[in-house]
Amino acid sequence: MPISVKEFNNGKLHSKLEGEITSFLEERKDRGFTTQEVMEGLHYHADFTTPEISRISSFVIADFTTFLHQLVERGKIRMKIVRGRTYVMAAAEAIGKCPRCGLKAEKPKKTWKMAGRPSKTGERLELTIGLFECPKHGSFRKVLSKNKIRTQRRSKDKPRRKNRKGPSKKGRRVVRKSKKESAAWLVA
Repeated sequence: MPISVKEFNNGKLHSKLEGEITSFLEERKDRGFTTQEVMEGLHYHADFTTPEISRISSFVIADFTTFLHQLVERGKIRMKIVRGRTYVMAAAEAIGKCPRCGLKAEKPKKTWKMAGRPSKTGERLELTIGLFECPKHGSFRKVLSKNKIRTQRRSKDKPRRKNRKGPSKKGRRVVRKSKKESAAWLVA
């Protein structure tokens, strides 16, 4: 049954299905699930016994997958592709704990990424840092995630060129003479 524009605009962003999906994944935080596994866990079964029912089931799976993508965009769940299959998990909690009083802060005011220097193996550590607010003690920072990043190393057969000081001419260093040497040259 169609609804009016006013009813549509007053509609809720949060639905019963969103609550079911997030609670299902929150209860199983240590595992990732495919779309079909989440549907089966919530007792939404797809049936492919007859051609007519299989068409309807295909649309249901497509709508369910679209809904999961919307939850990812809103930060409710995480999604990754592992070995060619898409898996979803509960969103990582960004909870900061005040180092002085131990009070928990739910959401960071600001987040940023910071990368360290490369190690001898060419790996960098990228940190995601969050700035939290404690009502008693003010702001504090907490590392939210650490990721290793592989950087390209310079090959050993090509040594690094040092920055040369002074003017150069076609890649050769120009040797400057002292004032006495240049004066002697002019006199002679």
